[in-house]
Amino acid sequence: MSRDVFTAVRPKKSRMGCLSLMAVFLCGVSQIAAAGPTVDQLSDCLVKSTTASDKTAVLQWTFSALSAHPDLKAYSQVTDAQRTQLDKNLAQTLQRILTEQCSAQAKAVIKAEGMQAVGESFQELGSITGEEILKNPEVKSQLQGVLRYVDMNKLVMTFLTPELWNKLGSAR
Repeated sequence: MSRDVFTAVRPKKSRMGCLSLMAVFLCGVSQIAAAGPTVDQLSDCLVKSTTASDKTAVLQWTFSALSAHPDLKAYSQVTDAQRTQLDKNLAQTLQRILTEQCSAQAKAVIKAEGMQAVGESFQELGSITGEEILKNPEVKSQLQGVLRYVDMNKLVMTFLTPELWNKLGSAR
């Protein structure tokens, strides 16, 4: 019953609109110059409340969302059924965290700084999740593989000025 009322009151959203909203939450694209204490408290709650399984849901959904880009589609085999399931998994994860585990902090952020500030609270979680991704040995190996094709001499000659070299020498 309450779901029917909510659906009737809530305007219909397009899939793209919902994805955009999720992206705002996940990536924290709203840039607020100085985060207030309520944003910091929600960030702390999000980090502490997010399980390994939650981070996996975020990671998988992010990959799926990025793989929808025309320049990336050829490199992914994510099916529509998988995308739908990943959407559902992430929605359940975000809903549980925001409404059950961090509801007091989320309410405080919205009251003090507005809905956009909730996205900023996700920046720390996104940063930590990103760091964990980069610690994966397979990912590290792939990232380091790029270095085989970079002309390090050219980089050194371009950016390592005598002044910088002298500073490095005194730091050693």
